[in-house]
Amino acid sequence: MKKLTASLLLLSFGNTAYFAQVGINTQNPQTIFHVDGAKDNPAIGTPNAAQQLNDVVVTSLGRVGIGTNAPTNNLEVNSGTSGTSGVKLTQLPNAPVLSTDASGNIISNNFETAGVYVTKQRLILANPNIVINSGSGNYSFRYSASTTGGYWQMRINTGAARQFNTWDTEYYGINTGGNVWQGRYLQTINPNTWTSLDPNNAAGGSNEYNTMHVYDLGTGAIVRLTTTIINIGTPVYESLIVEEF
Repeated sequence: MKKLTASLLLLSFGNTAYFAQVGINTQNPQTIFHVDGAKDNPAIGTPNAAQQLNDVVVTSLGRVGIGTNAPTNNLEVNSGTSGTSGVKLTQLPNAPVLSTDASGNIISNNFETAGVYVTKQRLILANPNIVINSGSGNYSFRYSASTTGGYWQMRINTGAARQFNTWDTEYYGINTGGNVWQGRYLQTINPNTWTSLDPNNAAGGSNEYNTMHVYDLGTGAIVRLTTTIINIGTPVYESLIVEEF
């Protein structure tokens, strides 16, 4: 019995040493623990980038790699597609702002009372297809034209139709010959519909600078827009800063 026990212990130690690297679906593990999901890795040598995309590994440093056999951090995910992380948070859909709580858990910070959200667009050629969303994602903004005479517009993405109060101050022209436009507009805006914030004021002169305060009477949210329209010859350029309170 003692001989049998000793033999089993030796066999166990031998197996532990032999399986220092564990491979699943591969006889050629590259790390301490290596799963080849598609079973497409080569019998010898290093899997190429495409073959690694379906792999999961744990290295001797305790690093986990998904889609990569050589993670450079505690967790590295390679989706194989540029601009796509490969990470999905099922219970946090449509969360434009993420943060951590006091315990370090990732949570949505999509709350209008959480502070000020700032999104911005640098000076580029005007195009109505360029849309800037507020930090919460509840409001979207654009310049309605690619030429002069367009309007700064807003689209609400949540809730029902409700009233908005807009204060518009515009400075246009240059030097001491500049002029000022001021207006206040109260209107009902329907969801998912582009609506001009100040339909009485078409933007797009030689040089224009607008500051708009938009007050959502339904939710109490305030959005401040700082906009610029510059017409240099034929092209028209736009820039926009959106601050949500």
